[in-house]
Amino acid sequence: MAKEPTLDMGALDRWRDEVWHRTPGRKVTDEVSALRYLAEVSCCLAFGGYDVGVPTLWVAACGERAPAFPKHSHHDAAVGLVWSLKDTLADADVAYYGRLFLRKPSFVARPWLATVVAASPERTLSPAAGAILETLRQTGPLGTEELRQRAGFASRKALVAALEEAQGALAVARVEVRYDPWTYVWGTFDQRYAADQAEAEQIPQGLARRKLVRLWVRLLGVVSPARLATILGWPTRVVEEAVRPLVAEGTLRDDVRIEGRPGAALADRDVYDLIRGA
Repeated sequence: MAKEPTLDMGALDRWRDEVWHRTPGRKVTDEVSALRYLAEVSCCLAFGGYDVGVPTLWVAACGERAPAFPKHSHHDAAVGLVWSLKDTLADADVAYYGRLFLRKPSFVARPWLATVVAASPERTLSPAAGAILETLRQTGPLGTEELRQRAGFASRKALVAALEEAQGALAVARVEVRYDPWTYVWGTFDQRYAADQAEAEQIPQGLARRKLVRLWVRLLGVVSPARLATILGWPTRVVEEAVRPLVAEGTLRDDVRIEGRPGAALADRDVYDLIRGA
């Protein structure tokens, strides 16, 4: 009988240390190294530590596996760097920044944005998020406070919640930062990223989903379909539909287990061999 394919969690972590830049030698220190990092991972969170289980730019800026988030973050160099990069990378059109993966602030390298858009399931916006989208369609880009007033929100908290939903649905995007007075300016996604939207319309949705699933499986090393669905914000059945042809063609395998953990998971065949040989 063939031996069940298994991976040691220590081996997986050591592989992720290298790929996710969780070592001093791979540390992100400036915009140039951040661009190299994004070119390698393609998708990541802005913040979050070891426990989120996905690559984050903040961890890469710390250059270690499990850094402790500082109590006084305004004086922390890694936090400050990421806080600056979320604006400079988006403004330079080299990355998309918005609330996306795990419903948290995320980066997408621009070459991947059209694929992310094409892969995303249709979402019905709540009345609050819909009001933001309709207001921006009527008025054009607005600063946060003006948007709150025009869209009829009584509180900033309610506006922020609706903005987060609209960003996750790729309906609304930050279009610029104004500094006097400081504010984000919001617009519709399809206006801010018109070229990416047009490119996405030419990509078959099934193909886009398979490409994005393979990217994330390669990036994570090992992941269950349910966990991948949570990361992407897709129904599990949508992930499973994208996985099946990838397993059938031999690109992914769906029988990998991590020692001491229940259930089988997905792994890219080449990455699985790399981790096993590390």
